[in-house]
Amino acid sequence: MKIFKLNIILLFLLIFFGCGTTVPKISNFQDQVKMESAVEKAPNPEGLRHFMDGQMMMNQGDFAMAILEFQQSLELDPGVGAIHTSIAESYWNLGKPDMAEKHLNIAIGLDPSDEQALQMLADQYILQKKYEAAQQPFTQLNKLKPDDVKYIIALAELEKVKRNFSGAGKLYLEAFELEPSRLDLLETSGRLALQNKDFIQAQSVFKRLTFLDPDQPKYMGMYIDLIMNSKNYQEGIDVLKSMNVEYGESPDRMAQMGLLMYRAGQKEEALSLLETAIEATPENPNYYFPLFDLYMDENNLENASKVADKLVSNFPEDWRGYYSRSLVYLEDKKPEHVISILEPVSDTFNKIYSIQYLLGLSHNQLKQFDDARKYFSRALTIRPDSPNVLHSMAILYDEVKEWEKSDEIYLRLINTDSTDAQAFNNYAYSLVERNHELKRALTLAKKAITLEPENASYLDTIGWIYFKLDNHEKAREYIESSVKINGDNAIVLEHLGDVLMKIQKTEDAFDYYKRALSLDKDNARLINKVSPE
Repeated sequence: MKIFKLNIILLFLLIFFGCGTTVPKISNFQDQVKMESAVEKAPNPEGLRHFMDGQMMMNQGDFAMAILEFQQSLELDPGVGAIHTSIAESYWNLGKPDMAEKHLNIAIGLDPSDEQALQMLADQYILQKKYEAAQQPFTQLNKLKPDDVKYIIALAELEKVKRNFSGAGKLYLEAFELEPSRLDLLETSGRLALQNKDFIQAQSVFKRLTFLDPDQPKYMGMYIDLIMNSKNYQEGIDVLKSMNVEYGESPDRMAQMGLLMYRAGQKEEALSLLETAIEATPENPNYYFPLFDLYMDENNLENASKVADKLVSNFPEDWRGYYSRSLVYLEDKKPEHVISILEPVSDTFNKIYSIQYLLGLSHNQLKQFDDARKYFSRALTIRPDSPNVLHSMAILYDEVKEWEKSDEIYLRLINTDSTDAQAFNNYAYSLVERNHELKRALTLAKKAITLEPENASYLDTIGWIYFKLDNHEKAREYIESSVKINGDNAIVLEHLGDVLMKIQKTEDAFDYYKRALSLDKDNARLINKVSPE
């Protein structure tokens, strides 16, 4: 123990000097004063013996007896902070933090630069979760040792507890400047900037990290993500070019540059770079995904399929290949193909949310509700609060008329997120479709419209509720607004036809029924509506 060792040295010094048989002559009065002062400051031998006995008791775990010894030592040497620190340590071990704090504060009062007492007090505050109180001793320690990063980090962590992410980030940056080999400090500063939504600072930090450790893909990946978010693609391209000059070309940088060039509108160069990256290291699946994303953005399903097929054949153990191929099938409106590729591997990737969710969606589109429910339940087990799964399950329960379950999910979504416009709208539409609680449905629909006033589906919902409430003019107003935004939805066109038919605009109604039927040719209800009486 540190105190124990310090006092052993002191004891040896006392013994050494006490063994002399002669006393040096005092040359003058000032020397005599100094000598008397030194004698006054020397520890009382009896007090020192009690202190050493107390230390021995502490080492043996007998903290109560240790305190008694320390108190006797304190009576003989009342101004020694180290005794108070030892008493505090004993009280802490006895589960009496208030007494420990009292004696530590006395020790600090005797010597404000007592690092051990300050450290012990700060640690005790942290253990008791008294974070505000811990600020003061850590601040003092930082002033005493401004180059000791552990105190700067402690202050940064206290700022995090107060959710002052900006202040915490600055302190981590300060710590990094003192120990520039510790990139983890700089990374933490960048992540705190992200948490504070200071994307400019985060981008600056991760750019710096990218240069400091060019072989660490997570730094470059984070920097590129921030560049994508800021849409400052040219800056990212310039940085990657500069890195290629400084460190030599790498397939990873080529792939990332290709993606940035694509976003910047340099599509031919982007394709060339991505394809070159794959040719250079075909064994790395990560280079395929930017090329896949590029083709999907271009709606080039044929080439996207080829990339996804290569992923599946070359990396059968990587779930992302199957997932990518399924995205192409979904975009191509082929849910049965999604099932054919994912179902055989669904148990292998039973912990992968995306695989289970896409299977649920595909079965749901094919009205295979039992299978859909099975895979949605699996996905929900992996992510219990996933809004996507909850929305999909609510729609499924609406389809099978299990409205208690769908209502429960809609209420859960709304209570979890009061800005979930889709939940408000879908709940409202569910109620109006079963002609149930129309006034409540209207309230829900109004909330959805407030959140997203230009959403064609939401405009149709509120219009349809007004239709059911016999307010045909408002119904027409909202549903016509919906059609102006999106005129390719058969259900909305049919709704407008129904409204027009109700207000005796028969010819116009037939026109909308025909438009709806052209989009949904097998709809028996629409066939009946366009047929002559």
